[in-house]
Amino acid sequence: KQVQEAYISLLDRWTMKIERKKKKKSGEKKDEVKPFTNYMSIGMDALSALQVHNLRENSPDMFFSRAINKLWYGLYGAEDAIKASCSDLPQQVRLEADGIEIPIPDDCQGLIILNIDSYLGGVPLWSRGVPYYNSENGPKTRRRGRRYSDGDSYMNFDSGTTMKRTGSYDSIIGEETESGAKKLDSLIACDSPSSCQDGRLDVISIRGNFHLGQIRVGLANAQCLCQCSKVKIELKKSAAVQIDGEPWKQDKSILTIEREKDPAIMLHRAIEGGNGIETEVADLLEWAEENKIIKRDVHATLMKEFSRRIETKTRARRDRNEVTVFSAMKRGIASRNKLSHLG
Repeated sequence: KQVQEAYISLLDRWTMKIERKKKKKSGEKKDEVKPFTNYMSIGMDALSALQVHNLRENSPDMFFSRAINKLWYGLYGAEDAIKASCSDLPQQVRLEADGIEIPIPDDCQGLIILNIDSYLGGVPLWSRGVPYYNSENGPKTRRRGRRYSDGDSYMNFDSGTTMKRTGSYDSIIGEETESGAKKLDSLIACDSPSSCQDGRLDVISIRGNFHLGQIRVGLANAQCLCQCSKVKIELKKSAAVQIDGEPWKQDKSILTIEREKDPAIMLHRAIEGGNGIETEVADLLEWAEENKIIKRDVHATLMKEFSRRIETKTRARRDRNEVTVFSAMKRGIASRNKLSHLG
Protein backbone atom coordinates (compact mmCIF):
# COMPACT_ATOMS: atom_id res chain seq x y z
CA LYS A 1 0.00 0.00 0.00
CA GLN A 2 2.82 2.40 0.81
CA VAL A 3 4.34 1.78 -2.62
CA GLN A 4 1.01 2.35 -4.34
CA GLU A 5 0.47 5.64 -2.53
CA ALA A 6 4.10 6.80 -2.89
CA TYR A 7 4.81 9.77 -5.13
CA ILE A 8 7.80 10.69 -7.28
CA SER A 9 10.49 12.80 -5.64
CA LEU A 10 13.71 14.15 -7.13
CA LEU A 11 17.16 13.73 -5.60
CA ASP A 12 20.27 15.57 -6.79
CA ARG A 13 23.22 13.35 -7.67
CA TRP A 14 26.82 14.47 -7.14
CA THR A 15 30.26 13.31 -8.19
CA MET A 16 33.58 13.88 -6.45
CA LYS A 17 36.66 14.01 -8.65
CA ILE A 18 39.90 13.14 -6.84
CA GLU A 19 43.02 14.75 -8.33
CA ARG A 20 46.01 13.22 -6.57
CA LYS A 21 49.13 15.31 -6.09
CA LYS A 22 51.39 12.27 -6.07
CA LYS A 23 51.57 10.05 -9.10
CA LYS A 24 50.50 6.49 -8.50
CA LYS A 25 52.25 3.41 -9.77
CA SER A 26 52.39 2.86 -13.50
CA GLY A 27 49.23 1.37 -14.88
CA GLU A 28 47.00 2.99 -12.24
CA LYS A 29 44.85 6.04 -12.84
CA LYS A 30 45.97 9.25 -11.19
CA ASP A 31 42.45 10.74 -11.01
CA GLU A 32 39.34 9.03 -9.75
CA VAL A 33 35.62 9.86 -9.69
CA LYS A 34 33.26 8.77 -6.91
CA PRO A 35 29.48 9.36 -6.95
CA PHE A 36 27.40 10.20 -3.90
CA THR A 37 23.84 11.27 -3.11
CA ASN A 38 23.60 11.80 0.65
CA TYR A 39 26.70 13.18 2.33
CA MET A 40 30.47 13.44 2.34
CA SER A 41 32.72 14.18 5.32
CA ILE A 42 36.36 14.76 6.20
CA GLY A 43 37.95 14.60 9.63
CA MET A 44 36.89 13.26 13.00
CA ASP A 45 33.69 11.36 12.21
CA ALA A 46 35.18 9.93 9.00
CA LEU A 47 38.19 8.72 11.02
CA SER A 48 35.93 6.92 13.50
CA ALA A 49 33.99 5.34 10.63
CA LEU A 50 37.28 4.23 9.03
CA GLN A 51 38.49 2.63 12.26
CA VAL A 52 35.22 0.72 12.65
CA HIS A 53 35.38 -0.31 8.98
CA ASN A 54 38.93 -1.66 9.36
CA LEU A 55 37.95 -3.57 12.50
CA ARG A 56 34.96 -5.10 10.70
CA GLU A 57 37.16 -6.15 7.78
CA ASN A 58 39.73 -7.80 10.07
CA SER A 59 37.35 -9.24 12.69
CA PRO A 60 33.83 -9.63 11.24
CA ASP A 61 32.82 -11.92 14.11
CA MET A 62 32.95 -8.91 16.45
CA PHE A 63 29.95 -7.36 14.67
CA PHE A 64 26.95 -9.55 15.42
CA SER A 65 24.20 -7.08 16.38
CA ARG A 66 23.14 -3.51 15.77
CA ALA A 67 23.75 -2.59 19.41
CA ILE A 68 27.34 -3.91 19.27
CA ASN A 69 27.96 -2.04 16.03
CA LYS A 70 26.87 1.21 17.67
CA LEU A 71 29.03 0.38 20.68
CA TRP A 72 32.15 0.16 18.49
CA TYR A 73 31.32 3.50 16.90
CA GLY A 74 30.87 5.01 20.36
CA LEU A 75 34.18 3.61 21.64
CA TYR A 76 36.23 4.81 18.67
CA GLY A 77 34.41 8.14 18.69
CA ALA A 78 35.21 8.66 22.38
CA GLU A 79 38.84 7.70 21.83
CA ASP A 80 39.22 10.18 18.96
CA ALA A 81 37.47 12.87 21.01
CA ILE A 82 40.00 12.45 23.82
CA LYS A 83 43.00 12.35 21.48
CA ALA A 84 41.69 15.24 19.33
CA SER A 85 43.21 13.44 16.35
CA CYS A 86 41.92 16.02 13.85
CA SER A 87 42.62 19.22 15.79
CA ASP A 88 44.92 20.43 12.99
CA LEU A 89 42.23 20.11 10.30
CA PRO A 90 41.94 23.90 9.65
CA GLN A 91 45.65 24.01 8.78
CA GLN A 92 45.59 20.86 6.64
CA VAL A 93 42.43 21.47 4.60
CA ARG A 94 41.45 24.35 2.31
CA LEU A 95 37.81 24.87 1.34
CA GLU A 96 36.49 26.68 -1.72
CA ALA A 97 32.79 27.20 -2.50
CA ASP A 98 31.68 28.39 -5.95
CA GLY A 99 35.18 29.73 -6.62
CA ILE A 100 35.54 31.62 -3.32
CA GLU A 101 37.69 30.44 -0.44
CA ILE A 102 35.80 29.90 2.81
CA PRO A 103 37.96 30.03 5.97
CA ILE A 104 37.57 27.02 8.23
CA PRO A 105 36.89 27.72 11.94
CA ASP A 106 39.86 27.28 14.26
CA ASP A 107 38.00 24.72 16.37
CA CYS A 108 36.88 22.62 13.40
CA GLN A 109 37.70 18.91 13.60
CA GLY A 110 35.40 17.78 10.83
CA LEU A 111 33.74 19.06 7.65
CA ILE A 112 30.40 17.58 6.59
CA ILE A 113 28.91 18.27 3.15
CA LEU A 114 25.22 17.41 2.95
CA ASN A 115 22.87 16.84 0.05
CA ILE A 116 20.11 15.70 2.41
CA ASP A 117 19.43 17.12 5.86
CA SER A 118 19.94 13.79 7.62
CA TYR A 119 23.03 12.50 9.38
CA LEU A 120 23.88 10.13 12.23
CA GLY A 121 20.80 8.04 11.58
CA GLY A 122 18.36 10.88 10.94
CA VAL A 123 19.71 13.96 12.76
CA PRO A 124 18.90 17.15 10.74
CA LEU A 125 22.25 18.89 11.13
CA TRP A 126 21.42 21.89 8.94
CA SER A 127 18.06 22.51 10.60
CA ARG A 128 19.75 22.37 14.01
CA GLY A 129 22.67 24.53 12.90
CA VAL A 130 23.46 28.24 13.16
CA PRO A 131 25.35 30.38 10.60
CA TYR A 132 28.93 30.51 11.85
CA TYR A 133 29.95 33.79 10.21
CA ASN A 134 26.67 35.62 10.78
CA SER A 135 25.82 34.38 14.25
CA GLU A 136 25.30 37.16 16.80
CA ASN A 137 26.06 34.68 19.55
CA GLY A 138 29.27 33.49 17.92
CA PRO A 139 32.77 34.66 18.77
CA LYS A 140 33.19 38.16 17.35
CA THR A 141 36.91 37.78 16.79
CA ARG A 142 36.29 34.78 14.53
CA ARG A 143 33.31 36.11 12.62
CA ARG A 144 35.26 36.12 9.36
CA GLY A 145 37.33 33.04 10.17
CA ARG A 146 40.90 32.49 11.16
CA ARG A 147 43.60 35.07 10.49
CA TYR A 148 46.75 34.57 8.46
CA SER A 149 50.22 36.04 8.83
CA ASP A 150 51.64 38.56 6.40
CA GLY A 151 53.36 36.95 3.47
CA ASP A 152 51.22 33.80 3.65
CA SER A 153 49.81 32.59 0.37
CA TYR A 154 46.72 30.82 -0.88
CA MET A 155 45.82 28.89 -4.00
CA ASN A 156 43.20 29.97 -6.50
CA PHE A 157 41.83 26.61 -7.71
CA ASP A 158 40.32 27.84 -10.95
CA SER A 159 43.36 29.76 -12.21
CA GLY A 160 45.92 27.44 -10.62
CA THR A 161 47.97 30.42 -9.46
CA THR A 162 49.32 31.17 -5.99
CA MET A 163 48.35 34.56 -4.56
CA LYS A 164 49.89 36.43 -1.64
CA ARG A 165 47.85 37.27 1.42
CA THR A 166 47.97 40.75 2.91
CA GLY A 167 47.04 39.78 6.47
CA SER A 168 43.63 38.94 7.83
CA TYR A 169 40.71 37.44 5.99
CA ASP A 170 38.94 40.80 6.31
CA SER A 171 41.66 42.39 4.16
CA ILE A 172 41.05 39.77 1.47
CA ILE A 173 37.37 40.71 1.43
CA GLY A 174 38.34 44.36 1.04
CA GLU A 175 40.38 43.60 -2.07
CA GLU A 176 37.57 41.72 -3.78
CA THR A 177 35.21 43.33 -6.23
CA GLU A 178 31.80 44.38 -5.02
CA SER A 179 30.14 41.50 -6.87
CA GLY A 180 32.58 39.04 -5.30
CA ALA A 181 31.82 40.37 -1.83
CA LYS A 182 28.09 40.04 -2.45
CA LYS A 183 28.60 36.48 -3.64
CA LEU A 184 30.57 35.66 -0.50
CA ASP A 185 27.85 37.15 1.71
CA SER A 186 25.28 35.06 -0.15
CA LEU A 187 27.34 31.89 0.35
CA ILE A 188 27.85 32.31 4.09
CA ALA A 189 24.34 33.64 4.82
CA CYS A 190 23.07 30.07 5.32
CA ASP A 191 19.50 31.40 5.29
CA SER A 192 17.95 28.79 3.01
CA PRO A 193 16.54 25.48 4.24
CA SER A 194 18.30 22.30 3.22
CA SER A 195 16.90 20.66 0.11
CA CYS A 196 17.88 17.54 -1.80
CA GLN A 197 16.76 19.00 -5.13
CA ASP A 198 17.89 22.64 -5.17
CA GLY A 199 21.29 21.99 -6.76
CA ARG A 200 23.18 23.13 -3.67
CA LEU A 201 25.23 21.48 -0.96
CA ASP A 202 25.19 22.42 2.73
CA VAL A 203 28.66 22.70 4.30
CA ILE A 204 28.89 22.19 8.06
CA SER A 205 31.73 22.35 10.58
CA ILE A 206 31.84 20.26 13.75
CA ARG A 207 34.11 20.60 16.76
CA GLY A 208 34.53 16.85 17.22
CA ASN A 209 32.65 13.66 18.02
CA PHE A 210 31.53 14.98 21.40
CA HIS A 211 30.01 17.96 19.61
CA LEU A 212 28.17 15.57 17.27
CA GLY A 213 26.78 13.73 20.29
CA GLN A 214 25.54 17.01 21.76
CA ILE A 215 23.83 17.91 18.48
CA ARG A 216 22.15 14.51 18.38
CA VAL A 217 20.46 15.01 21.77
CA GLY A 218 19.66 18.68 21.15
CA LEU A 219 22.28 20.22 23.47
CA ALA A 220 24.31 21.98 20.77
CA ASN A 221 24.09 23.34 17.23
CA ALA A 222 26.10 22.56 14.13
CA GLN A 223 28.22 25.33 12.65
CA CYS A 224 26.79 26.18 9.21
CA LEU A 225 29.54 27.53 6.95
CA CYS A 226 27.97 27.97 3.52
CA GLN A 227 25.63 26.72 0.80
CA CYS A 228 27.00 26.32 -2.72
CA SER A 229 26.68 24.44 -5.99
CA LYS A 230 30.34 23.47 -6.34
CA VAL A 231 32.92 22.54 -3.70
CA LYS A 232 36.69 22.20 -3.97
CA ILE A 233 38.76 20.88 -1.09
CA GLU A 234 42.54 20.77 -0.98
CA LEU A 235 44.06 18.15 1.32
CA LYS A 236 47.60 19.12 2.32
CA LYS A 237 48.15 15.74 3.99
CA SER A 238 46.37 12.39 4.11
CA ALA A 239 43.02 12.43 5.90
CA ALA A 240 40.05 10.17 6.56
CA VAL A 241 37.20 10.72 4.09
CA GLN A 242 33.82 9.07 3.77
CA ILE A 243 31.03 9.17 1.20
CA ASP A 244 27.60 7.78 2.06
CA GLY A 245 29.14 5.66 4.83
CA GLU A 246 32.08 4.36 2.76
CA PRO A 247 35.31 5.51 4.51
CA TRP A 248 38.90 5.44 3.26
CA LYS A 249 42.26 7.14 3.80
CA GLN A 250 42.84 9.82 1.19
CA ASP A 251 46.32 11.05 0.27
CA LYS A 252 47.22 14.63 -0.62
CA SER A 253 44.80 15.68 -3.33
CA ILE A 254 42.21 18.14 -4.56
CA LEU A 255 38.59 17.01 -4.28
CA THR A 256 36.07 18.62 -6.63
CA ILE A 257 32.37 18.06 -6.03
CA GLU A 258 29.87 18.92 -8.78
CA ARG A 259 26.27 18.02 -9.50
CA GLU A 260 25.33 15.62 -12.25
CA LYS A 261 22.97 16.87 -14.91
CA ASP A 262 20.01 14.59 -14.25
CA PRO A 263 18.64 14.00 -10.73
CA ALA A 264 17.64 10.60 -9.45
CA ILE A 265 13.92 9.84 -9.51
CA MET A 266 12.84 8.38 -6.19
CA LEU A 267 9.62 7.11 -4.63
CA HIS A 268 8.71 9.09 -1.52
CA ARG A 269 6.33 7.80 1.09
CA ALA A 270 3.06 9.72 1.01
CA ILE A 271 2.28 12.14 3.83
CA GLU A 272 0.29 10.48 6.58
CA GLY A 273 -3.33 11.51 6.28
CA GLY A 274 -2.86 12.78 2.73
CA ASN A 275 -5.14 10.05 1.31
CA GLY A 276 -2.77 9.50 -1.61
CA ILE A 277 -3.34 12.95 -3.13
CA GLU A 278 0.35 13.26 -4.02
CA THR A 279 0.17 10.12 -6.14
CA GLU A 280 -2.97 11.36 -7.84
CA VAL A 281 -1.28 14.61 -8.85
CA ALA A 282 1.73 12.72 -10.25
CA ASP A 283 -0.59 10.39 -12.20
CA LEU A 284 -2.55 13.40 -13.48
CA LEU A 285 0.57 15.05 -14.88
CA GLU A 286 1.64 11.80 -16.54
CA TRP A 287 -1.84 11.41 -18.07
CA ALA A 288 -1.71 14.98 -19.38
CA GLU A 289 1.58 14.31 -21.16
CA GLU A 290 0.43 11.00 -22.61
CA ASN A 291 -2.66 12.70 -24.05
CA LYS A 292 -0.55 15.56 -25.43
CA ILE A 293 -2.23 18.15 -23.24
CA ILE A 294 1.14 19.31 -21.94
CA LYS A 295 4.62 18.85 -23.34
CA ARG A 296 7.36 16.75 -21.79
CA ASP A 297 9.37 19.75 -20.58
CA VAL A 298 6.28 21.27 -18.98
CA HIS A 299 5.60 17.95 -17.24
CA ALA A 300 9.16 17.85 -15.90
CA THR A 301 8.97 21.47 -14.67
CA LEU A 302 5.63 20.95 -12.92
CA MET A 303 6.81 17.70 -11.37
CA LYS A 304 9.95 19.35 -10.05
CA GLU A 305 7.99 22.22 -8.50
CA PHE A 306 5.43 19.81 -7.04
CA SER A 307 8.20 17.73 -5.48
CA ARG A 308 9.81 20.89 -4.03
CA ARG A 309 6.55 22.03 -2.44
CA ILE A 310 5.89 18.64 -0.90
CA GLU A 311 9.43 18.64 0.49
CA THR A 312 8.85 22.08 2.04
CA LYS A 313 5.60 20.91 3.60
CA THR A 314 7.23 17.76 5.00
CA ARG A 315 10.12 19.79 6.43
CA ALA A 316 7.74 22.24 8.15
CA ARG A 317 5.79 19.38 9.74
CA ARG A 318 9.01 17.75 10.97
CA ASP A 319 10.24 21.03 12.45
CA ARG A 320 6.95 21.51 14.30
CA ASN A 321 7.23 18.03 15.77
CA GLU A 322 10.80 18.67 16.89
CA VAL A 323 9.83 21.96 18.52
CA THR A 324 7.05 20.18 20.39
CA VAL A 325 9.38 17.42 21.63
CA PHE A 326 12.14 19.78 22.74
CA SER A 327 9.66 22.17 24.33
CA ALA A 328 8.26 19.31 26.39
CA MET A 329 11.78 18.29 27.45
CA LYS A 330 12.65 21.84 28.47
CA ARG A 331 9.41 22.22 30.44
CA GLY A 332 10.12 18.95 32.22
CA ILE A 333 13.67 20.00 33.12
CA ALA A 334 12.48 23.43 34.27
CA SER A 335 9.71 21.99 36.46
CA ARG A 336 12.11 19.49 38.03
CA ASN A 337 14.59 22.26 38.83
CA LYS A 338 11.80 24.33 40.33
CA LEU A 339 10.71 21.44 42.57
CA SER A 340 14.30 20.85 43.69
CA HIS A 341 14.64 24.50 44.69
CA LEU A 342 11.36 24.40 46.62
CA GLY A 343 12.51 21.26 48.39
